Amino acid sequence: MIRVLLLSASLSAAACSGRERTDLAALDVVDSVYVVPETLEPFSGAIVRYFEEPSDQVQLEGGLRDGVFDGDLVVYHPNGRVRYMGSFRDGERCGPWTENADSTETGNVYAEVMREVETLGLYPPCDGKEAG
Repeated sequence: MIRVLLLSASLSAAACSGRERTDLAALDVVDSVYVVPETLEPFSGAIVRYFEEPSDQVQLEGGLRDGVFDGDLVVYHPNGRVRYMGSFRDGERCGPWTENADSTETGNVYAEVMREVETLGLYPPCDGKEAG
């Protein structure tokens, strides 16, 4: 829960800091790499994707480096709850990932924490160092 808040806060701060985000829909995909349509160069920078309805509601926010996901990524349910979140390094998942397939709130903090713990996935560390 704390990780969700910290990650969401860092992405929101980046959005408010004047760091321009590019709509993922404005990019093309060539061989699994997001590219700038005019140049076909791999895109690097902050990205966002919006739900079709309402079109101003964020569905996904994160970053790309050289056309692949890199850094923190958060995907939301239509009601605004986090669907899943975690980090990428060079297009590969890394570190802890939290998934919340259920978009409804239980109203019980303990149940919410337990549900997050049950949906925690661990990938290799993002810094490339082995744990231990």
